[in-house]
Amino acid sequence: MSVPSLQQAVDRYGVSLTVPSKLRDLHPRKQGNPGNAAALAPAIVLTTISAFEGFVEEFVALVVGHRGQSYGQIAKLVSINNPTVKTFDEKLTQVLGWGTGVAWKSAYTVEVWKPPAIGDSTWIQKQTLNWSDAVDQVEGWMQVRHCLSHGLVAGWRPEYWPGPMRGSIHASSVLRPSAGGKHSLSIHGAESCAHLLVSTARAMANQATTYIGQPALNWSKVPTFAL
Repeated sequence: MSVPSLQQAVDRYGVSLTVPSKLRDLHPRKQGNPGNAAALAPAIVLTTISAFEGFVEEFVALVVGHRGQSYGQIAKLVSINNPTVKTFDEKLTQVLGWGTGVAWKSAYTVEVWKPPAIGDSTWIQKQTLNWSDAVDQVEGWMQVRHCLSHGLVAGWRPEYWPGPMRGSIHASSVLRPSAGGKHSLSIHGAESCAHLLVSTARAMANQATTYIGQPALNWSKVPTFAL
């Protein structure tokens, strides 16, 4: 069967990130209460996670197709609910058989904003994550999305964020702590979420593409949400 190029998944990922990228540009970037602009952060998180999930599903399907498997196998392998970076990694490992000790993971790093401690007023510090840290933080952002999607929080002010329904990584692990046990999501947190998802998706997709001998991917049209 004729299988589209892996680049198609990357191009569509770029299109799906157009709106969250424009939402980011709308934020006034002023200190203090951003007013209604505070709603931009949860909107960016929701849309970037949806885009990531769509990319994972399509990319895995194309990889399976390029490995010569049937439509039935593609449908079975791409039956994924709310894929995370961990899920993406597990699926590629299942399809490619490249094992768990892939060398490139040890060299991977990505920068995200470091949530300030209670009483601090700025987000000027960044922190560098290794692969394991990045995987865990994405799990945290998926919990943020779960809370937002199910109306457990509104996402634009300090709130109590419920614990995870599965796993042990809490939404609050990636959010800014506030007094009284509350946590908040800001534009900086949303930027970290978006940048982290694009970075990890790109790293795994590039490695998988090289592994199966396909042409290198062009990411020039995919927003990076650089910090």
